[in-house]
Amino acid sequence: MASEPLIRRYRNWYAKLLRLYPKPYRERFGEAMEQTFNDLCRERVKAGRGLFSLALCVFVETLAAIIRENATIVMRCIMNRGSTIFLRLVISLIAIAALAVCVFPLPRMIAQEAAKTPDTAWQIYLFLVGAYIQAALFFFALYQAFKLLSYIDGNKAFSELSVRALRHIKHSALTIGLLMVAGIVWVMVLSAGTGDDSAGPVMMGLIGTFASSVVAAVAAVLQTQVQKAIDTRKEGLS
Repeated sequence: MASEPLIRRYRNWYAKLLRLYPKPYRERFGEAMEQTFNDLCRERVKAGRGLFSLALCVFVETLAAIIRENATIVMRCIMNRGSTIFLRLVISLIAIAALAVCVFPLPRMIAQEAAKTPDTAWQIYLFLVGAYIQAALFFFALYQAFKLLSYIDGNKAFSELSVRALRHIKHSALTIGLLMVAGIVWVMVLSAGTGDDSAGPVMMGLIGTFASSVVAAVAAVLQTQVQKAIDTRKEGLS
């Protein structure tokens, strides 16, 4: 049957996607989910319809569920006092490393590149301005994460303060992602006019965009979960 290799290929991709679920969830539901997906594919083929649209819909829904499940696990873990201490240390180290990059190597690299091409130095310094704007947003998000850990330690995890901190983190990550996309487009336009190879900067920009999108998605899920818990508690008290 000509469709068998295609079904097998989609099922293998789906099985790999299921590995992103937390291990307990995957061990409990993974096999059944994989079998259900396989049955849906076979029914689709019998009906004479294509598999791509089905696979795309299922993959998107599954990815959203994976983010939600992992975000819930993260929220439960950071409720532990010891975990918040460790996360504070991690955030502090990340902030120190990012600040060191912004203060020392980045300005020197920009100055060196500007000296090589004085006629277009303004473009390089414009890139530096954009990098510092993204760095400011990054530090702001780290500060909000630090505040969120303080709320958790103070038994205020499910409060409007936590929702506000998560909202700030989400908006910062989204803005960083949009700036990354704008930078990618700008680099591609400039390289198209000069013939320079832009693969390296574009790839770094895509990685940064993906990372900021993941952070924004996780923050959005956590914000929704915390808000639901607050609303449920208010309904219980009323």
